[in-house]
Amino acid sequence: MKKLISLIKATMTSNMQIFKINTKGKKGKINIFLVSLIAIYLMGAIFGYAWYFLEKLSLMHIEYLILPLATFLVSLFTLIEGIYKCGPLIFNCKDDQLLLSLPIKKNIVLFVRLFKFYVFELMFNTLFLLPVILAYIIFVKVTAISFYITTIIMLLLLPIIPIILSCILGFMSSYISSKFKYKNIVEIVMSFIYLLSFLYLYSQGNKIMDYIMNNASNINDMITKIYYPAGIYSSLTTNFKILDLLVFIIINISLLVISIYLLSLFYFKINSNLKEVTKTKSISNNKELKIKTSSKTSSLIKKELNTFFNIPVFIVNAGFSMILYIIMCIVLITKLDGLINMINSTGLLMIPSSLITNNMPIIIFLIISLIAYTTSITSSMISLEGKNINNLKSLPVSAKTILNSKILACIVITTPILILGCIALIIKFKISIINGIMLLLLAVLIPLVNHFLGLIINLKHPKLDYESPTDVIKQSASVFISMMLGGLLVLASIGIVIAIFNKYNTSIILLIVVTFYIIVDLILYKLLSNIGPKEFKKLNI
Repeated sequence: MKKLISLIKATMTSNMQIFKINTKGKKGKINIFLVSLIAIYLMGAIFGYAWYFLEKLSLMHIEYLILPLATFLVSLFTLIEGIYKCGPLIFNCKDDQLLLSLPIKKNIVLFVRLFKFYVFELMFNTLFLLPVILAYIIFVKVTAISFYITTIIMLLLLPIIPIILSCILGFMSSYISSKFKYKNIVEIVMSFIYLLSFLYLYSQGNKIMDYIMNNASNINDMITKIYYPAGIYSSLTTNFKILDLLVFIIINISLLVISIYLLSLFYFKINSNLKEVTKTKSISNNKELKIKTSSKTSSLIKKELNTFFNIPVFIVNAGFSMILYIIMCIVLITKLDGLINMINSTGLLMIPSSLITNNMPIIIFLIISLIAYTTSITSSMISLEGKNINNLKSLPVSAKTILNSKILACIVITTPILILGCIALIIKFKISIINGIMLLLLAVLIPLVNHFLGLIINLKHPKLDYESPTDVIKQSASVFISMMLGGLLVLASIGIVIAIFNKYNTSIILLIVVTFYIIVDLILYKLLSNIGPKEFKKLNI
């Protein structure tokens, strides 16, 4: 038991930054405050939505329906979120060789991984479900002790089934990936499919909410019949039976044990396949071996591109905005009228069709700004060097060249897509040559602002001692600062347009914006050239 507890403690922090928040000193207090503030804000928002929903359901005297509905929705989101966490937490873990070399049974190693997964999902579930339960308790004035016992047990056992399902989907994804030479491609494609599906459901949120309100009773009947935890929770809160509760506990524990056993049959083989290095074909003796050489800058750019395309979470996190940009361009080209009608149908805005078509260059500028400022790549490029930073510093290349290569790599990744989308919109809406040229310039100039800022911020706030690239790409201070700053810059772009929209025609507005961004890019480049090499030389691990 002591070995198991020690193993759990040792592995809990691996790939899970949430367990490694610094709580010491002034910085630790700030970290605790920020995390608590975000959690309180999110739970407060969910509590407000739950209260609104309860008020609507109370008109039909069916307030109890919110519990199975919330249970099902939270389980669904846990499943979707769990699919992403399944990879770094269950499959393809960095410490496999270390753990498997210890005198510990393989099933124990797998159990520890699943336990870590369970703890994370328990926190995720509680964050979203607890405010709904509290709203229900206060609104209905629940006093029955059986309700509280059932709720506590439900919160503890609810993550099990979504974890099992996400492990099955993660197993399928990892198994398919392990059969391919380029294993990352399958993971990237599936991640984009999940993200796009979630984005579509989110865009239909109002319709889905209205449908749930109008068909709450029928939906509840369907959910309680199909999804066992929601059904038993609804039954136990309205008609508590100790036998039903015991059966629910036994079923969940049994499913967990069976899943661990079945997963152990394939788990280690899949992990081994995922870590295999694909052997290249030997070069024939009768062929002359040719060694290609390239310039220092070209080699560095290739290195950065290889880093980007070899880390699926990097592609998904940074590349999703590019996918969104492509979708936005397609929608504007093919379904502009439908988009305007959809916006007007919400009642929040009433936009005349002519307002959009007559000011399409401004719309394109704002779209480019939105995509450019929400695509954060350079904000993690320094951190991803990790333990290789000293090797990079020892190369016979100037620090300025290294930093410039990172900017150029980002331009290669983002600018062609922005320009192609921009050209398609210019042709579709017959934008004048002058305005078209300025929009193409903006497609180059605007992303540069974010590239420069991201690199400067990452030099100031590097995270070289990461355990997983996910820690850097999703959870580092530099990425957070860059995204927040990007949001402010989007608002600033909108503010600039509003301030001068009625004063000048479209061509003058675009000329002002182009001039502004040329100046900003020059200032940022000069700033990076001055402070960048100094900060780069300070990096050490």
